[in-house]
Order: sequence, then structure tokens, then C-alpha cells
Amino acid sequence: MQEWIFNILKNGTLVDNQLYQTKGGILYNNRLQEPVKLKKRESGQWKYDYNDENKIWKFLNNVDRDVKELLEKRDRPIVLFGNREYEHNSEENFLEVSGLDCLNFTLKTSNIIGYIKRGSYSIKISSRFGDKFLKHIISDAEGFLEIDDYGGATEAEGYEWLLIYLWKTKVKKAYRLGLPKSYVTKNERLSKVRGGIDVLDYFINKDMGRYHCQYREHSYNNDANLLIASAFEKIGPHEFLYDCTSIRSAFYTAVEGKKASRKELYTTKHFSNPFYNDYNEVINLSKLVLRDDLADFGEQSENKAFFFDVSMLFEYFVRKLLKRVGVVFENKFAERLSIPTGIKSYRRKLEPDLVFNVNGKICLFDVKYKSFDFLYGPKREDLFQLHTYVGQYGNLGSVNACGFIYPVLASRWKNLGFKEDSCFIKDSLSIMANEVQFYIFFIKVPDNQSETFHLDFSNSTNQFLHSFHGNLL
Repeated sequence: MQEWIFNILKNGTLVDNQLYQTKGGILYNNRLQEPVKLKKRESGQWKYDYNDENKIWKFLNNVDRDVKELLEKRDRPIVLFGNREYEHNSEENFLEVSGLDCLNFTLKTSNIIGYIKRGSYSIKISSRFGDKFLKHIISDAEGFLEIDDYGGATEAEGYEWLLIYLWKTKVKKAYRLGLPKSYVTKNERLSKVRGGIDVLDYFINKDMGRYHCQYREHSYNNDANLLIASAFEKIGPHEFLYDCTSIRSAFYTAVEGKKASRKELYTTKHFSNPFYNDYNEVINLSKLVLRDDLADFGEQSENKAFFFDVSMLFEYFVRKLLKRVGVVFENKFAERLSIPTGIKSYRRKLEPDLVFNVNGKICLFDVKYKSFDFLYGPKREDLFQLHTYVGQYGNLGSVNACGFIYPVLASRWKNLGFKEDSCFIKDSLSIMANEVQFYIFFIKVPDNQSETFHLDFSNSTNQFLHSFHGNLL
């Protein structure tokens, strides 16, 4: 197989958590069925965007550098959930590039998917489990599983569809509360007093028999509804919104045809009423939907980027699954243990992803979206971190179990010889003479091309929940 590196970077060949190496113009990767021979501009051939190796190499290195700066400087460079339950790990980068040129380099991807476009050049990193996986874990976590094979949008240049899909599920979830209402101040002449009256106006115009009143009442025609209606209008007749016709109409009716500038819409504030907290997440995402450049690198409109941290999404998904079987977690951002660093002014916090108690005993688990190494097990730093968690939480009480939760392709699990009716590996570890159960649970993901993907994935998650509950709860 032969291909231009220009096309490989932009067509979705690259996926997360992978190492790509080119040596002498040949691209190697474990997931590729066979090495790819990179096409090379011949001597005397005209330079075009697709064969200008110097420009492509410059583009790759600039992206590597600029995204690192972006992730370090911006408060919210990655589209995440609007609550405080999850945060982006700033140590993760979109990609890391090193080498000599386009024919001899190494490219490493992480948990972040998305794309960057600069003029004619772009790079896209997809999920290694496919788009159906992303749609499923977004929808299932929010309580809105979609029908199979509807609206793949895989032909899209980048990942804007992912933002639209996430926005839609948030709108549907919030809409269960009804349209948000807020107080508005009105000034009208009424035959009966309502609110406060203008006394001076009453004496001047008392023959009219009407009172100039100022009062406050609930109204659907508010800034938040106008923002959401504008986002609906911006997206237009997108295939993902096939089931939102009535919701769209409700927002259009609520704002009574009112329009506002983008500048005004971007200033829309959150609801202070906790009843409408779900709408605050919709407000955040609606502002992103309205922006033409989701994470731009300059003033030119052809420069744009979109990033999505799948590890955060997968953790959110797993947490929601386990809550369904009665697991009560400690708040991830509650006051946690910390350990000394040698610097008196700073202590490093310990923040396991999942902490819960079973019959008075502590259980600690970390959710990992990384690829699991079935030869050497969890990464060295992850395993050491888990031991630190167990040791420190053991000071508070008895730690009964610990471990990790990974996604894995169902076909890989089967090819490695594991039983189809199992989804975990069990061991034990000893810390300070205390025996602690050690588990590695797997959520098996069907092939992205499966015609029954959602059904198969639901069965897989049920198997995981049954095993988790049976062994720990």
C-alpha cells in the first residue's frame, strides 16, 4: 500500500494511544494491517500542498508545539462536561513528534482525539474504538441511547459532529425539566394594580382609569432560551437532530422570534436556581456551537482545531454505569489525602478516580482509557500510583480491593484466548502485611462496523456490571 503522508494525517488513519514510526519512508504501526510506503515527490516534480515535505514537516512540528502551549494556557481548551466532576490532565498532549523529516519521524498520540486545520494542512486523530463507541458512551451516560447506524457523520472533515452530538444529549436531558423560566421586569398600564405603581403618573393621568405598573413575572423569553434557539438555528437540519423537532419548536416559540448578536449571546449567564443546573451545561456547549473556530490558533478563519479528552468521557461513562448498581462514590473533588513532597509549602494530592466503601471497607479503582498491555500489564507509573493510594488510604481504614478498569476490543479479548463469559483478571497484593484484592476489569467494545453495535455493547457493559457487583458488592 502507498499513500501520501498529507492524506494519512487528515483522513482519520491516526487513532489515539498509538505509536507511529516512519523509517526510510515506510510507516509502521501495530494496528495497521501492513506497513504503508509513503509516496515521495520525484525530482523535478512540481510542488503542491500534498507533496511539499518541508511544509508538512513544519506543520507537524508547529502543531506539536502550539497545542502544548494551548493546553497549558487555556482554561477550557478541551470540550468536557460542564460540571466539576472531571478535569483535564494537562500532562496529556494531542500528539508528540520527533525525528528528522516526513520520511523519518516518530508520532505518538494520547487520550485526546480531534483535529487541527491550518490552510490546506490538517491532522485528525480518531478514537481507536470508532465513532459508534463515542456516540454510545455519550448517549448512555446521559440516558439517551440512539438507534443503530443513524447519523454516522464519519465523512466529516473533523470532529464538529461530536460537539453537536454531545450538545444534543445535554439539551434532551435538560429539557426533561421543561423550558427554563426566569424573572423579567415589565412596565404596563393596567386596570388593576400589579406590583408597584408610578404615583406621579397616577395623579397626572388619573382620568384614564389605568395604572402605570412595574412588576416582575416569569417568562420563557430569556437569554438562555435565546442562546439555545440560536444554536439550533446555527446547526440547521443536521441528521443528529432528527428526534429533536418538538424541542427545537418549543425554543423557537419561547423566544417569540427575538434575535440577538453573537456578542450578546456569548454573555449569557448561568442559572442561579439549582433546579436548572443541567441547563448551565447546555449554555456552555451552546456558546461553543455558535463559535466558528472552536480553538483557533490565530485570526485566519481557515485555522481551527477541536479537541476532546476521551479518557474523561470514559471515566464519566463508567461512573454512571456503576451508580446504576448502587455504588455510592466519594466526591472526586472532596477533601482528599495528600503526601509530602519535601517542599513544605506543597503537598501532592491523592485523587483516585473511584473511591467507595463496602461493609466499612475501602475500595479504590482508577479508570484507564489507555491501551492495556496484556504482556506486561498496567503501565509502571499507574501501578505504582495505585500502590500509593492503597498505602495511604490504609491509614484511614481497611482497604478491601483495588484495581483498574479498561476498555478493550471484544475481538482482541477473544483472540488472546480469554473466555467470552469473563471480563476481569484477579490477583492480590500485599502492603504492610495486609492482603488486598487486586482486579483488572475490562469493558469489551464491539467492532465499529458491527450492525448490532449498541446491543452488543449494552450486553458487554451488563456483563461488566454483573462481574463488578458479584465480586465487590
